[in-house]
Amino acid sequence: MSVYSINKILYLTENDAQFRERIRSDAVTAITDFPLTTEEREALTSGDVQALFHMGVHAFLLNALSRYRLFGVNSDNYLPRIRGEA
Repeated sequence: MSVYSINKILYLTENDAQFRERIRSDAVTAITDFPLTTEEREALTSGDVQALFHMGVHAFLLNALSRYRLFGVNSDNYLPRIRGEA
C-alpha cells in the first residue's frame, strides 16, 4: 500500500493552493502521478472515507476532503461516511 501518497495528496490539498485548484478542477488527473494501488485510488475517488481511514490515512488530513468538497465528501456526509453509515 502507498498510504503515504494519499496522505501527501491530502497534505498538498491543504497546503498548496495550485495543487488544490488542480484537484478541484480535475481531481483524477491531479492524482495520476501518485503511486496508488487500485484499491486506494478507488477509495479516494469514490470518497470512501471509512476505507481510507482503515487503510491508515491520517484522520486530520482526511478532513481536507470535506473542507474542500472533494470526491463527493462534504461536511454533511463526512461523519456518516467515516462511520460506515452512508
